[in-house]
Amino acid sequence: MKKEKICFFVHTEYHLLLSIHALLTQYSDSNRYEVEFILKRTTKSPRLKLDLDFSSLPCKYRFLDFDLKLNALLKAEEKQKIDEVLQLEFAEFNFFQEQDPITLIILHHYKKKGTKINLFQDGLKPYIAHSMSFSPTLWVNNIKQNLWIRKNGYTVSNWFSFINSKMYGFLKEIDQLYLTFPQSYINWNKLPVKTMSLHYTPDFVAVLKKVFLWDEALLEKRERVIFFMNQPMHDDGTFEVSVLKKLQHNYPGSTIYIKNHPITTQVKLNAYKTLDNVEIINSKIPAELFISQLENSIVLSVCSTSMFINNPDCKFYYIFAVKEQNNIERLKKYAVINPSEHIITAPNLEAIEF
Repeated sequence: MKKEKICFFVHTEYHLLLSIHALLTQYSDSNRYEVEFILKRTTKSPRLKLDLDFSSLPCKYRFLDFDLKLNALLKAEEKQKIDEVLQLEFAEFNFFQEQDPITLIILHHYKKKGTKINLFQDGLKPYIAHSMSFSPTLWVNNIKQNLWIRKNGYTVSNWFSFINSKMYGFLKEIDQLYLTFPQSYINWNKLPVKTMSLHYTPDFVAVLKKVFLWDEALLEKRERVIFFMNQPMHDDGTFEVSVLKKLQHNYPGSTIYIKNHPITTQVKLNAYKTLDNVEIINSKIPAELFISQLENSIVLSVCSTSMFINNPDCKFYYIFAVKEQNNIERLKKYAVINPSEHIITAPNLEAIEF
């Protein structure tokens, strides 16, 4: 029997984690499936720059490395890299980001060849997109992307895609969505939705440790700790600092870890320096792997999707609804929701407890 070739087009560590989970749970039959990861990287981003070990996974992988500028044409060697991908054959193409021009080129190509196109969840966008206000910048960027695709000799599948570009699953090539909380998604264009049932299992965690070269020394204390994950919210970090200072006061015996997002700004890093007795984790290993190691601990963030996998030994809190000293302007641009059942939306800091 001819194997079905499956592709995952990956941009971030979070994408890779979800791809690994799908490989282990959905495409694990090596007699039926042949899986390949294509990892897209740029020199300007720290994403996917850590060492990775795929030896424990039944898959192929390749890196697609180049910097993209919408005001310049692709170089010959860059077009060659894209064309090498377009020469591959896949029964299914799984991707995570709709606002990437390289992805658009690949999607259109494979859709014409009858490949099934699946959009996998990335961030909170599926659950908040309907509440986002009109964004002229998003429209302009979408139009620029299409013009750039045309100038480079590729086909634009929909010149009017900008109209729905703020919505989730707006590309016409998409056949199916994969979401962790489909009950919280407003299916505005009636696409088929499949549930990603993410759970920490010994096998899943063991594979993640292997792939991301886990070092036990990264997390010396694992019980009754406060584990905070920052996010690129375009704020100055003062709200987060005020939250952590309050938790320090409430739980003086607990170690506080701050897990930096891969693109944490220097402004936030400087804000964290005002905190005493706080340990900062700069590793690019996904926060989910750290969370899997915790016991009887508090896990919190403003609204990070890295908390979507539940560790029943811990309590999870979103703090986006806390009003005290909350100066994050981005939270005013859309209605953030908590789509999960295990994460508690804290109304105030007194509600955060072990």
